Amino acid sequence: MPFDLRENNLSGLSVITQPANVVAGPDNFIDLYTYAQQYMPELIPQLHMANGLGKITGFLQICGHESTYQSDKIEHMEEGRLHNTITDVAVVGTTFTSPIEHNLKVGDTVKVSDGDIERQATVTAITDEFIFEATNDAGGAFGFGGVVDVICDFSNSYEKGSADAVGSKRWNPNPYYNFTHILKQNYNVSVSDMAHKSWVQTPDGPRWFNHEIERTSTMFDNMVELTQIFHERKTTGNARGVIGVLPQIETRGNVGNEYIDDIEALSAVAFRAKQQGGCREFHIFHNHQQGAELRKMMSGVNAHYATGANYGSFDNSMDMALMLGFKSVYIDGCTFHFTPWSLLDDPSLLGAEKFRASGLACLIIPSGTKYAQENGNTVSKPYLSTRYRQGSGVNFKKEIKLFGPGGTAHKFDIQTTHFKSEFLNQVIGANEFHAVRTGAGYYA
Repeated sequence: MPFDLRENNLSGLSVITQPANVVAGPDNFIDLYTYAQQYMPELIPQLHMANGLGKITGFLQICGHESTYQSDKIEHMEEGRLHNTITDVAVVGTTFTSPIEHNLKVGDTVKVSDGDIERQATVTAITDEFIFEATNDAGGAFGFGGVVDVICDFSNSYEKGSADAVGSKRWNPNPYYNFTHILKQNYNVSVSDMAHKSWVQTPDGPRWFNHEIERTSTMFDNMVELTQIFHERKTTGNARGVIGVLPQIETRGNVGNEYIDDIEALSAVAFRAKQQGGCREFHIFHNHQQGAELRKMMSGVNAHYATGANYGSFDNSMDMALMLGFKSVYIDGCTFHFTPWSLLDDPSLLGAEKFRASGLACLIIPSGTKYAQENGNTVSKPYLSTRYRQGSGVNFKKEIKLFGPGGTAHKFDIQTTHFKSEFLNQVIGANEFHAVRTGAGYYA
């Protein structure tokens, strides 16, 4: 057998000395996790650190379509419902007083219900944008016992040979904005300590890494993720920063308290999904306790005895490993996929004691695309997009600058590594997203 000098050692890395005519600069810097991801994914389980890698990114990669933008803010328009139902309308005789603009015209046929009695009525007069007159199509008094709900865009009826309908409906799209966010981080080290960098050979040429720069880089990526999801735009002083995904859901979407712990609770989410839009597939990103509740909920669905659990029919053997986790469920017309979210359990982040009491049990994110108006055009957009500033040949997804040896010369006896990212996110159809908190009364 011929001599076989292996390129990689037993650690999986092809460790080389300073390569000739190669400078350790920002273009050939790499962190160990990226090296393993790109070139040797089998090494990822071996990159052990006492409390894990500390890398929390993943939510945006799974859920968020990635694109670019050029302005300091982005805008899209969303139209409301096609049909209009008004709730809590007061009725006195044939006079209906709406708490909002009714958008009706004379001749419209409406459906009216007080919860016990349901009537059909025809609009006979419009007093103003809040008050209209209508008569009972069955004749006589309506007999309602309180405020009513009115389905406005129900029907109408005209005589043969009559003129065309008068007036038209208007649908005014609502504008939604998000704003650019600049995030920065840096790492300084004396020139003499830069000898501690290591080189690895890759199919794309030599790459170098430094452990502390790598940790700073990972922390920076985590901060981008945390900012995109949780950041609340500053409104005092110099208003700036992105509106995070969670604040947008809490403002425009659905919120809930306590854990989803049985099938009926998940069915309630499915019912809300049917009320709010067309999406029928969702990702549930959850903490450990919510995962346990989902597991117990699923295990008890086909229990074969009172309070028992039956995970289905299977052949059992002595050395069989029983897997009691669940990844997906289809219920009441909706599919839910379960994904553990480590940052909700990390004790250095949202897994700290008081954050566990007030924090997220889960986020429920719709999957697929949604129609919206952008730049005057109707376009199909993902429900959630992560966007990075790009323009004039510059991409600010993750800009790395080196000052000192290998980078831009400066007068200090240190090497400085600057990290910068400029980004925002776009949530379309927030009314189909859900945020669930662990506490009983967080959302009053």
